Amino acid sequence: MIRRNIFLFKCINFFNGLWLFSAMAVIYFEQVCHSYALAMLAFSLVNLSQCCMEIPCGIFSDRISRKKTLVCGEFCLFINMLLWAVAGFYESYWLLFLGSIFRGVGLAFKSGTDTAMIYETLNQIRKRKLFMSILAKITSFHQLGLLISALLATVVTYYFSLKDLVCLSVVPAFLNVIVALCLVNPKNQFDDEISLCKQVLKSFSLFFKKRKLRNYAVMEVLNASLVNSVFRFESAYFGELLPLYMVSIVRILQHALGCISFHIAAMLDKINLLKIICYSTLGNSLLRLIGLAMNNAIAPFVIAMQNLFYGPAVSSSTTLLQKEYNNSLRATLDSMIGLMNSLFIALGSFLLGVAADFYSARTILVCCSFAGIGIAFAYHGLLPPVRKARQ
Repeated sequence: MIRRNIFLFKCINFFNGLWLFSAMAVIYFEQVCHSYALAMLAFSLVNLSQCCMEIPCGIFSDRISRKKTLVCGEFCLFINMLLWAVAGFYESYWLLFLGSIFRGVGLAFKSGTDTAMIYETLNQIRKRKLFMSILAKITSFHQLGLLISALLATVVTYYFSLKDLVCLSVVPAFLNVIVALCLVNPKNQFDDEISLCKQVLKSFSLFFKKRKLRNYAVMEVLNASLVNSVFRFESAYFGELLPLYMVSIVRILQHALGCISFHIAAMLDKINLLKIICYSTLGNSLLRLIGLAMNNAIAPFVIAMQNLFYGPAVSSSTTLLQKEYNNSLRATLDSMIGLMNSLFIALGSFLLGVAADFYSARTILVCCSFAGIGIAFAYHGLLPPVRKARQ
């Protein structure tokens, strides 16, 4: 029975990817709010609400049920899409912001719980060593969903409005609620005797005591917050160089390469994980700089090539962290890191939006690219101690 979880997680990731207006979300939000600062604030509210709920949701997952936590998360994401769709017709940024809050809560319920459930499922069927490979294949379905959503977005926006596209995004969100109800809980690995307060304190204690976990977590937060903030903002730059329907085509290419990148990641499980993250981060930033230097209609397509590095970086980082977690605190620890992630993404998204009202999108992306190169070198700095530990 529990083996079906792997298939169901592929379905969940696929439907999550069918966020049909993801390629033009910042453009849609700007149409509702009439300001890039407010548009990026909508993204920031997602991360702020997620950060407020991260640890409570992680504790709920560790102590109550992985399945119930995921069902709650998918239901919140369904309400989120519904509110965003209605906000477009009334041009109400308050409905947009309320939808963002529901999205943040939904992501908090899912944060850490999905990867913990996959890890525990594989552990129960004695395939834990294949975690990175299987996780990469599961995550590739999210990129496949994004690819199909970008294709549909190109067709729909050609004949219909952006508001209609947002309305269609409600359907896959509802389907995910149904799929989540079909999941099977892994065997209980939780410590029922420990109190809530002690569970939180134990998680913080483990985080600060384990040097590797602390280092990996800090770098993951810096890298993920930069990548997510830039990805949200890129379409604003693409929109300066290309017509709206062409922006969707660029996103199609990005998600197609992203899907391929996770299949590449599945074949890299024998290579040093830190090296994979280091060189993937460096390659990502350099390709973006090359595209920004061109600054013409071809530039967005060059920048899209950076997605080839996305799968290896994400899969390697997740695997590194999962290896350092304690079984009884797996979701709580992941939620702590998710909390830091949400704070930094919220701050980064809002600052990019504010900067975009004063500086060009190109200037902002150039600065972000150099920040990415700095993160790559920081990852490289973690390599020597890891090598010594293995000798």
